[in-house]
Amino acid sequence: MFNLINRERVSRGIKLLTFDAKLVEVARVHAKDMFARGYFSHYSPENQTVADRAENLQVDFLVIGENLAYAPDIELAHKGFMNSEGHRANILSTDFSRVGVGIINGGIYGEMFVQVFTN
Repeated sequence: MFNLINRERVSRGIKLLTFDAKLVEVARVHAKDMFARGYFSHYSPENQTVADRAENLQVDFLVIGENLAYAPDIELAHKGFMNSEGHRANILSTDFSRVGVGIINGGIYGEMFVQVFTN
């Protein structure tokens, strides 16, 4: 999925994002929590946002964004992101320079994808 994100950016002349292991952790923690507790939202049941989750894991940032999807595979998730104005805006934003992607098995629902973007 990281390569698909950067392929979209390079095809439009936008600087590539760098892989960030801490952002992967932020994404995976949220994906696992959503699956374990049965919700699908940018907000946890305690109303925590992606910014809160990143700060809890000591990630430094000025701007942050998050994309979420349930899909049977990476290609369909990516296609869904690119067909959504808000998700596509995160993928192509020049405000972001780093990305982390968390993917977990969602059972009969396919896979859960969380993308976290920061500067």
